[in-house]
Amino acid sequence: MKHLTLTLGALCIFAFASAQRLETLHSFEHTITAATQAEVANSLLAGEQERSTQRGGGNILFSEDFSNGFDGVNGNGAWSASDNANDSLWIWVSPDNTGFYNNGDATGVAHPGGEFSTNIGSLESGTPDNGWMIFDCDYLNTPIATGVQDTDGSLTSPMVDFTENGSVILSWDQYFRYCCYPYAPIYVDVTNDGGVSWTTFDGHGSFIEAANSASANPLPTTLDVSCVAAYSDSVQFRFSYLQAPEVGNGYSHYYWGIDDVVVSSNENADDLAIIQLTNGDIYNVWEYRVTPMEQKIAAADGGVLAGVLYRNNGTENQESVEVLVEVLSEEGEVLASVSETIPTVYSFANGLNCPANSQDTIYIATGWEPSTTGNYILRSTLTSGSSSDTTPEDNTMSKVMVYTDDVYGHDDEAALDGEVSPRESDIAGLYDPSGQGAFYHMVNGGSTAYGITVDFGENCGLNINGQEGELEFETRLYFYDSAVGITDSPFESAFWTYDPAWTNAGPYYLEFEDPIELEAGAVYFAAVISEYESDGGLTVNAQLNSDTDNSTGEFNQTGDGDFVWFTSQTYSPAVRLILSERVGVDEFANLHGITLNQNIPNPASNTTTFNFDLSQSRSIQFEIRDLSGRVVTRLEEGTLGAGAHTVTYDVSALSSGLYTYTLIADGVSITKKMVIR
Repeated sequence: MKHLTLTLGALCIFAFASAQRLETLHSFEHTITAATQAEVANSLLAGEQERSTQRGGGNILFSEDFSNGFDGVNGNGAWSASDNANDSLWIWVSPDNTGFYNNGDATGVAHPGGEFSTNIGSLESGTPDNGWMIFDCDYLNTPIATGVQDTDGSLTSPMVDFTENGSVILSWDQYFRYCCYPYAPIYVDVTNDGGVSWTTFDGHGSFIEAANSASANPLPTTLDVSCVAAYSDSVQFRFSYLQAPEVGNGYSHYYWGIDDVVVSSNENADDLAIIQLTNGDIYNVWEYRVTPMEQKIAAADGGVLAGVLYRNNGTENQESVEVLVEVLSEEGEVLASVSETIPTVYSFANGLNCPANSQDTIYIATGWEPSTTGNYILRSTLTSGSSSDTTPEDNTMSKVMVYTDDVYGHDDEAALDGEVSPRESDIAGLYDPSGQGAFYHMVNGGSTAYGITVDFGENCGLNINGQEGELEFETRLYFYDSAVGITDSPFESAFWTYDPAWTNAGPYYLEFEDPIELEAGAVYFAAVISEYESDGGLTVNAQLNSDTDNSTGEFNQTGDGDFVWFTSQTYSPAVRLILSERVGVDEFANLHGITLNQNIPNPASNTTTFNFDLSQSRSIQFEIRDLSGRVVTRLEEGTLGAGAHTVTYDVSALSSGLYTYTLIADGVSITKKMVIR
């Protein structure tokens, strides 16, 4: 594995690509898993979030809502479809939810109609009720028992004249799920010579590439295709489902729905935006939300490394763009400040390449290291020397960094919005083997791993019928060898039987059998795994749509039937590495005679009550934190005596969402979650 060291003031610019490091040994066909209603609910929520951030255009130059099927609307002309399955993959879903092929024959089912897409429902586009298009390869390959065909196909627009337009923005609503490799088979091709030559753009939008994961529904997507289409009179664009060139084949299942295609001009000349801010090098190693002090990067080695992913959404190049990076205390005091200047940030139309990078990255070493544990804020701001910015609100981005005594973690404990679960086994009544884990890189030597914490899901340990089952599992620390991948790397393990009391208990500490000495520069993979079929399912809470650094691993089945570790997931499981000898949080608190109960009511909308017990007199504080980890309220309760206590808190001023509340009793902290509605 290559490591990147930057000294203060060093400047690196990279093209963004998710899933940077893949498990090369096991890059063969992934398992095919059925879609679930929980996945549908998560994707619908994500779709609303995506729509709120969609880039829009100016004057509408072309539009298509597929209310007239393949024949097209607005006098634009017809769309043509082709595929490698005798024109049986592109389907128009009519207003009454009936599918029709291009030749007018009805399919007789609602789409997506395959055995693994499980009829999860239609594309929730802006106008789903008047018809939409779907590439339903799962339906083609149903039933799987009769054989599987890898699928290719394209849906091509009529010819469009953009002679008078120097800016051409293509937008559409879509949703998709694909199998069986992480690279998305979703592309858009554009021609300006009537189809003689085509330029290919990635079409998966903001979706973090991962096999068998549903995109948002809808996933509004925008492409600036000006480098091909501007000032051209013979433009066509086509939505192409292709076997990804990284692997060549292996894409056979699920669906791709498309609707509400709009081409517009960009009315904004100056429009810089920060797309993502990282506190680490996500291309060569990883970033962490929670870092133990002994693994911080020393100031002499550059300190905290900020990665700023940015792009120019305007039509004009931006000159002398200053990238300011600051580290702040939780109270807002600036602790460090450093800046770099990018000479030119090109617009999509003027990029040095076509297609231009969807965004670029600059890494800036801050030269700052924390002196004490606590929460810190990393903030970056873009300022152009060209002119005022159309949307200055997206020129600044910040994130919380947490430094602790002994915890190493990728997930945000206040933003665990999903539960990753095993699939049902072919053996009736049992679950398949499963596992969740994350990579950890030792910046410094001298650390010792004592165990992991796991935030188990609410369905952990339950059987197929939702009753209490039996679950035996292991905690493992792999000594990662990139030459063989996670699965074949050596590891140390400890064996456990799941206790239902661990459900909803927050991060639960599970120690290794013996402490494990960790080497500087080495990479480890911390995981929880149920290696055999089980009566109870191993489920772990996770932060969805967050794994942009490819730090997550999932234990799952290949198309050949083997169970191996796969990287390139879209989520971050709540599995953290612990670098000191300790007991579980609740056990630790109980040893000190402190008990914190769940707030009542939960969810809360007006007032809520925190109940806790003390075995002796202690100084008491409460902290309420939002999803970003920032303290929104501190309650100073003073010194309270032994016994049961109640604190009532008015939540009416808080926005709806997930929060955490922490009881601090003479320095001993217990944290639980609450929901505000």
